Amino acid sequence: MITTVTLNAAIDKIYTVPRFRTNEVFRIAEPLTVPGGKGVNAARVLHILGSPVTATGFAAGYTGDRLLAGLEAEGIAADFVRASFGETRLALTVLDPDQSTQTELIEAGPVIREDELLALRSKVEMLASRSQWVLLSGSLPTGCPPWIYAELAEIAHMCGAKVMLDTSGEALKLGLAGKPELVKPNEQEAAELAGLTSSGSDNDALHCLEALLTLGARAAIVTLGARGAAAAVDGQRYRVSLPPVAAVSPLGSGDAAAAGLLAAIVRGEAWPQALTFGIACGTAAALQPAAGVINLTDVERINTGVEVRQLSL
Repeated sequence: MITTVTLNAAIDKIYTVPRFRTNEVFRIAEPLTVPGGKGVNAARVLHILGSPVTATGFAAGYTGDRLLAGLEAEGIAADFVRASFGETRLALTVLDPDQSTQTELIEAGPVIREDELLALRSKVEMLASRSQWVLLSGSLPTGCPPWIYAELAEIAHMCGAKVMLDTSGEALKLGLAGKPELVKPNEQEAAELAGLTSSGSDNDALHCLEALLTLGARAAIVTLGARGAAAAVDGQRYRVSLPPVAAVSPLGSGDAAAAGLLAAIVRGEAWPQALTFGIACGTAAALQPAAGVINLTDVERINTGVEVRQLSL
């Protein structure tokens, strides 16, 4: 089994509004409302792929109830800790296909108390004891210490599970102290960690990989959007390239890539095949307006066009 941990889960509402402008009134014909947050998105993709998965994290208030009801309706196993103060976030996204823009309005999450942190640690310990991998991903709500991912990684390791970390900023930097087996930031998140003022070249991506390894990651993948990914695994360096696609929204593409990678690893696939499949899942997610949704036919088609090239050290 795979456990996904989403400390700052959300209810995602996605509006598609052609020719979106400010100071106007728009009536939304077909809004999408789904449980969200990085680990929740990954859990949905794992469920679609047929990989046993349980989602955990914090859920709070009325939107927390909607989050759990939505996961149940989708058939995704969930075992969340209830938080008492505040609400699970509401994340609004406006997609404008005419202008190729994406506008996001994201609320703050709940305030987490110390007793709820203790309950979460116990929950992760219980789930990790029957999991092969634990995916720790996303931002931290108020009340969670910035080193919480390192603590959760250590708990997972003590229970015999491997850890994948997918976050940013201070949570990423301090989370690496937990020695995750795999870390997967995007290009911007990795560049910030590595102290680069800009990113966009393959050399920058390789520099980011080395920084991640130096700070504690045992293997690292940096997703590069439409340019694919770069990876440092098993002492090798890889460059992953994508076939061209007509993307609808990048929402949740990185989460789908993380899910695809873990699904392939659990199946026992070698790294080049796992990288291919993971990036194919991430690319397939970009063809959907809602985060954490893939079409298996898209994944199969894209998978044949992904190229994984080993780089010289």
